[in-house]
Amino acid sequence: MNIDSTSLIIGLSIFFVVVGAVGSAVYYFARYYIGAKDTADQPKIDKPQVDLPQAKSPEKTLKNALTNTRESIWGRIAKLIVSRKIKEEIREELEEILYTSDLGPKTAEFLLDKITTSLSGADLANPEVLKQTLREEMNHMFLGSTRQRNIFENIKLQSKPCVWMVVGINGVGKTTTIGKLASLAQEQGLKVLIVAGDTFRAAADSQLRVWAERAGCEIFNPDNVKDPSAVSYAGLEKAKSMKADLVIVDTAGRLHTQESLMKELIKMKTVMAKVLPEAPQERLMVIDANAGQNALVQAREFNKDLELTGVIMTKMDGTSKAGVALGMAYELKIPIIYVGIGEEVTDLKPFEAKAFIEAIL
Repeated sequence: MNIDSTSLIIGLSIFFVVVGAVGSAVYYFARYYIGAKDTADQPKIDKPQVDLPQAKSPEKTLKNALTNTRESIWGRIAKLIVSRKIKEEIREELEEILYTSDLGPKTAEFLLDKITTSLSGADLANPEVLKQTLREEMNHMFLGSTRQRNIFENIKLQSKPCVWMVVGINGVGKTTTIGKLASLAQEQGLKVLIVAGDTFRAAADSQLRVWAERAGCEIFNPDNVKDPSAVSYAGLEKAKSMKADLVIVDTAGRLHTQESLMKELIKMKTVMAKVLPEAPQERLMVIDANAGQNALVQAREFNKDLELTGVIMTKMDGTSKAGVALGMAYELKIPIIYVGIGEEVTDLKPFEAKAFIEAIL
């Protein structure tokens, strides 16, 4: 290729590059400057605001919370009925289901006897008849442990301040439950004082303070006082001076097998009675529903020392062991006052036997 041809090719290449660059410049000028100007000159049209529906979290109900327990008891019984076995075989398998459903041995035996002696083979194989019979017998179990009034109504009938002593082993949700009870009491117009009687666990005081702030009530926790009985005594004196309606006394978590710590609870109870002869009017035990039959053992021992007036069962949501509530009522005759089905204050629900039975069957 000669020099003239090379020069021509180079020249044409430069020409096309320049033309391309100019074309691009014209295009972007027209698009972003002239187009923007035309748009600015046009009248603005307000777009209507559309409020999209907010997704609502499903309401927590006892029936939903007890899904796992229902599957553990009635779900297994229903599958047994479908098998259409003879009465003797059904009794054997019913026995296994009831004994492994955390009802407690006495409760399971009572139900088994009632079912198999009162129902024929045909009725045992009839889901509706069996379910109705179970509901009736379970309802009778709760009758012996039903309180005439709810726990807040009792306050109005007792001398002020009314004192609740709250006990339980570690990890059952005792501190959280105390906070929820205080919130519920405040909502009912009661003046509440929380006494931080758990002087062993470092985080107990800070957790109670958070809950006291949420509830809008006072907390009593004197500095440099480590004796729980001394804290309880001074707390009740404080409650009298401030004319509180309700005092909720926290206690350190402990196992029922720790004899020295159990004696400490008895001492606290005795000391409180020196300030207010009727105190503590309520001795409430917080129990983790996940403990199953172990909860019966724990409650039985605490009841021996404190004569419990009620039980609050926490963590009912998600557990398959809530059948222990039946054993609590039938074997120990201790009323179940509240059940916890979630973390919010509103998730602490008054216990109703009928609703509970319908939720598990």
